[in-house]
Amino acid sequence: MFGTKDFYRSVWRWHFFAGLYVVPFLVMLALTGLVMIFDPIIERALHADLYKVEQTSATPISYEAQYQLVAQQYPDSAITRLYVSDEANDATRFQVNVAGDNRSVFVDPYQAKVLGDISISDSWYVWADDTHGTFMLGLTGDWLIEIATSFTILLILTGVFMWWPKAGESAWQAATRIRGKGRNLWRDLHSVIGIWVAVILLFFSISGLAWASIWGGKMLQAWSTFPVEQSAKNVSSTLTHEDLNLKGLKQIPWNLEQAPLPESTTPIFGQRSITLDRVVDDAQAIGFTRFQLHFPKGDTGVFTTTASTMGRDINNALDDRTVHFDRYSGTVIADVGFMDYNWFAQSMAFGIALHMGQFGVWNLIACVLFCLAVILLCVSGVVMWWKRRPAQALAAPPLPKNLKRWQHAVWLLLPISLLFPMATLGILMIVLLDLLAYLVAPKLRYLWTA
Repeated sequence: MFGTKDFYRSVWRWHFFAGLYVVPFLVMLALTGLVMIFDPIIERALHADLYKVEQTSATPISYEAQYQLVAQQYPDSAITRLYVSDEANDATRFQVNVAGDNRSVFVDPYQAKVLGDISISDSWYVWADDTHGTFMLGLTGDWLIEIATSFTILLILTGVFMWWPKAGESAWQAATRIRGKGRNLWRDLHSVIGIWVAVILLFFSISGLAWASIWGGKMLQAWSTFPVEQSAKNVSSTLTHEDLNLKGLKQIPWNLEQAPLPESTTPIFGQRSITLDRVVDDAQAIGFTRFQLHFPKGDTGVFTTTASTMGRDINNALDDRTVHFDRYSGTVIADVGFMDYNWFAQSMAFGIALHMGQFGVWNLIACVLFCLAVILLCVSGVVMWWKRRPAQALAAPPLPKNLKRWQHAVWLLLPISLLFPMATLGILMIVLLDLLAYLVAPKLRYLWTA
């Protein structure tokens, strides 16, 4: 059955249909991925006068004093986060919400002055991250991208099937053959690029689906979420770790997003919140180096310190850690580290760093080459189809001569539809559109059928 020409045609048509939907999304994901890789590097280079300070012989002022400087400079604005560095010549960075615009505010701790600010909300990175995750269409965009990512897995399976070495041909020959000209050249280029990036693309697709609202949010992420309430005395009934993220920017560890935030104990009459310096000292005493300090939300909120690959604080996922401190007593309420994650959350922590090119120059170069390869893969597929199609037609690959063979493709479609619910919706839409084009509209049939 699998070796018949009719089955090959069935697989080919599904490869085409999936690609027809996926190509615009893959190009978008690759381009926005490149932006997210390079924007932090470019921003630090362009604003070196804000990010870096001259370390003088003067003793840096306390974090509380720096907080007061920012509060005076930005009255009536909420200061929500502090970024703590382990390098003495890094400026202290606060996150401030100024009339709905989240901004990074930089303080020179040696000269005791505010250096300036940069918008986070209007940055290229936030734009790219929002587009990468939702196409800037909110939940609707999330669903569209989830269908595209699910279809990418179908593309990989069907593509590998069609690439599979023919009789008398080795796998190495099939994976390196680029010859001929015209459509044959584009076909070989598409095939060779596809087989070399298939495993990486599969990894990126599955890890990307973990962020999606249906497969990730409703199924996988809920199963992978660490139960913070097991290590915390009190948990919030309304706030989760997701509330610590900025809109359009994810920095909280993936497997904690849906976990409820712990709450501080009720303060004794007249008891005040502990100082920022106390929290920073305590966090450094238990092993934190570069980390983010999230300020309490409300009277019962907690100080939260996070060091994660997701937040770009660290590169080694083994050091992923989130600790909550009681805002009044300073007691550690919950402490969640890498070893508390389940196996999938652990792989996500490593995968995120790899995905973002955080393992050094080699990783950065590999991510750039991968993004460019995906774009070329999409372009070559479109060009190959355009050169092959009949004149004046926008045709799909030919139907199997024995239409019963069309049903055999279910062996590839069934696992995809069972594992990825949004793929089922996409598959049904394609079947209906194909039937409509072939059975209902004769003119459209000519345009659609090769």
